[in-house]
Amino acid sequence: MKNIFNRQFNKFLPLYLVMVSLIVLIGSSYALLRSSQTGTHTYVMNVANLEVTFLDSETDTLTFTNMYPMSDEEGIAYHEDDENELIFTVKNTGNVKAIYNVYIEETSTSPVMKTVIRYIDKKGTNNYSSPKLLSNDNYIDRLAELEVGATATYRVKAWLAEEATSTYMNKTFTARIVVEALQDMGSSLLNAIYNPKQGCQTYVEEDGITYISGSKECIDFNYVWWSGKMWRITAIYPDGAMKMVTDNMITSISFNESSNVYYNKETQAKSYMFQWLNEDFLDTLYNNGSDVIDTTKSWNATMPANTTISTKPIEEDATMIPTTISPVGLLNSYENYMSYKNTTAANGYLNIVYNWWLLNPYNASYVWCVGLGGDGSDNSPTYAYGSRPSIYLKSGISLSGNGTKESPYRLPYDYNEANTDDKIYTRHSGEYVKLSNNGTEQVFRIVGVEDNKTKIVAMDYADNNATRKFATSTGSANTLWGSGTTTGTDTWYTYLNGTYYPGLVSTYGELFDSATYYLGTSGYNYKLSVCANTTSGNTKVCDKTTQTGTFNIGLPRYGEMFATQQGSGYSSSINMWLMNRYDSSSVWSVGNSGNGSNHIPSTAYGSRPSIHLKSTVKILSGAGTELDPYVVGL
Repeated sequence: MKNIFNRQFNKFLPLYLVMVSLIVLIGSSYALLRSSQTGTHTYVMNVANLEVTFLDSETDTLTFTNMYPMSDEEGIAYHEDDENELIFTVKNTGNVKAIYNVYIEETSTSPVMKTVIRYIDKKGTNNYSSPKLLSNDNYIDRLAELEVGATATYRVKAWLAEEATSTYMNKTFTARIVVEALQDMGSSLLNAIYNPKQGCQTYVEEDGITYISGSKECIDFNYVWWSGKMWRITAIYPDGAMKMVTDNMITSISFNESSNVYYNKETQAKSYMFQWLNEDFLDTLYNNGSDVIDTTKSWNATMPANTTISTKPIEEDATMIPTTISPVGLLNSYENYMSYKNTTAANGYLNIVYNWWLLNPYNASYVWCVGLGGDGSDNSPTYAYGSRPSIYLKSGISLSGNGTKESPYRLPYDYNEANTDDKIYTRHSGEYVKLSNNGTEQVFRIVGVEDNKTKIVAMDYADNNATRKFATSTGSANTLWGSGTTTGTDTWYTYLNGTYYPGLVSTYGELFDSATYYLGTSGYNYKLSVCANTTSGNTKVCDKTTQTGTFNIGLPRYGEMFATQQGSGYSSSINMWLMNRYDSSSVWSVGNSGNGSNHIPSTAYGSRPSIHLKSTVKILSGAGTELDPYVVGL
């Protein structure tokens, strides 16, 4: 098959596009930069700790005339003349060792280029490496190391593989060099992605997005502790931004009113979920997330073309929600699917064995959600499923830590770590507090601060998971906390006030204080559990002076932070009461599957008590994390 080609292979050098993905070890930042450069001979691009210098050939192209397919051995021999090659260097100008990849990526519009073009490279030696098929294969076999101050020289040449046929005659193919660098930080995120444990697959690339995908056993390196919450990194974008989602549910609420399946649309009212994420939840983030959240992105809340979760929603202007409007969002159906594409839905690392909402419509009547098996499901927007907030993390933000649950990544833009004797009211929503009641240790979580009183809610059920009634009898009066017929410890109100709370007081003395609890009748709209809406003209006004009560101890409120299941899945959880009414005859609760519902008050369910710590309470020890909760005292 000699001399069947008569065409040029342009190396695309005058418009070389260099892509560099950078992980910086000290601070653990991740940045990805795309940059086009023009020039005749030499140009330099500096990206953080790497300096990449390209030396063009005299003609700025590699031109192959009368090229014919050849074996790899012939290709190496054909390129004995070193003038017909591309030379560039990579220098580590940082202060930590770099781990990086160098490979060729096709830019030709021909879909068959990667089957016929081969290349070799020589890294500062007289010996070329083995020829490689031009492709986007797994990066693992391309990782190279570069010490601080060291420079590596690369020489790249190309030829046609011998399997090429006359189909490719008179074609022009183009390609580009890609330098993709990871700074070594011991257990860096990208090292863990591209160098998985034996038997693990850990990522999938789609449209330039690297999705972290795999099983619970494999994906144990993407934890982030920020703003009092544990997050999981789920995807890395071409510009270096990352998407994170909370590791567990933060509350359980209805997505929207009946038959309204949209997260937010200009022609529609904002959904309950939109409001909760971008008002209530956003307020719990450090500095409202302004230093961390990427406001150049959009949430894809598009309904897929079909009801298959593996179908990527096609972007539409009407359902792409900018992060300038919605700094916080949810994962959509396709993103959840990509998290377990390398394993089963049940074993996927995002499966928490509860029901939780996704972002986009399933069809005109239902919204995508995640079922107990981790796979996609659908339900009416009025169902009160769990909410797992998601944000886009800005490119270039440094990360410290190992990314494990025991040593999660930390962001520099976060609340300062607590010091001994700091007042507990200076801490923030999500952090953990440890108390002991009658010798039994129990962990609480900070809900928020009201008038310098710190509201905390138990992570586990009171009284060893025993179930009691909200009230002993049905009827409208019994749907209010503390009302109705109560006998002994048959109800949670009498047990918590008569046994549980006195046990805390006997151990800790004057740590606790009574406080105002909102008991509003909310229906599906979580905001109505905080206040009663009155109408002033065409404007609804939220009046917080009604439907309240002052108590020593209470329960979580529908739509409140951590008013949802916090266990390790539905098999470890029991149905539990919330504190406020659903309507005049029933009370909100959260089932062991994580979904909220309403029941008559004489139903026997569990409870997770809520109390307030006085403004004088201080931190004695601990870091405020789940594994190292605060110990408090006066």
